[in-house]
Amino acid sequence: MERIHIIGKNPESIDNLKKELKDNNFTYCEENPEIVISYGGDGMFLIAERIFPSIPKLLIRDSAKGNNCHKINLKEALKYLNEGNFKIEEIKKIKATHKGRFEYRELIGINDIVIRNSLPTEAIRFRYKVNNSEWSDTLIGDGLVISTPYGSKRGAYFYSIEQKSFNEGLGIAFNNTTEKKGHLILKEEDIVEVEIMRGIGVLVSDNNRDFINLENGDKVKIRLIKDTAKRIILKEE
Repeated sequence: MERIHIIGKNPESIDNLKKELKDNNFTYCEENPEIVISYGGDGMFLIAERIFPSIPKLLIRDSAKGNNCHKINLKEALKYLNEGNFKIEEIKKIKATHKGRFEYRELIGINDIVIRNSLPTEAIRFRYKVNNSEWSDTLIGDGLVISTPYGSKRGAYFYSIEQKSFNEGLGIAFNNTTEKKGHLILKEEDIVEVEIMRGIGVLVSDNNRDFINLENGDKVKIRLIKDTAKRIILKEE
């Protein structure tokens, strides 16, 4: 009997889904689930992964939007799970390591790492390099987005800037820079380093409300990591 936890925005809907689990011989649990159901849109999956990292997640849409979610009711979804009609997709995560004057901190995401200006009225000046290459010229703008292939899909930040996606490696999209700069697609093992040259910035991952303030001289290293998020894909789709 599978132990399942459900994460969603609407408590009333979650209570109804819990009853569905019981009626279909599944057990709802608060801790140590074998499967997590993310009931919402694409952003709910990102939240669920932060709460229960690496536990397989079934994404069920609760509205008209959700590019990566199944549009199916829970009873049907549970039938597929019972019959074993699913596969598990492993999604590589991305990590940012921040080196400030007084601390080291890390953020981990599924979609992307974003460095941008804190104040919408003021651009930041920054430069970047890949691996041991020379630093780029200083760029002026709103910042940049470093994306995984999963985070380059329609609806995510990278796609909103570039209107395209990629399947392998690491992507960089430059956000509203004064000098127009095309996106970069790097190798999976590449490491990106960004330095704030002037201005006040912020470092974020996905839709995580935890953020890191950036100031002049701060450096951030970004890379793909071996840890993965696991998404359950029902074979009916």
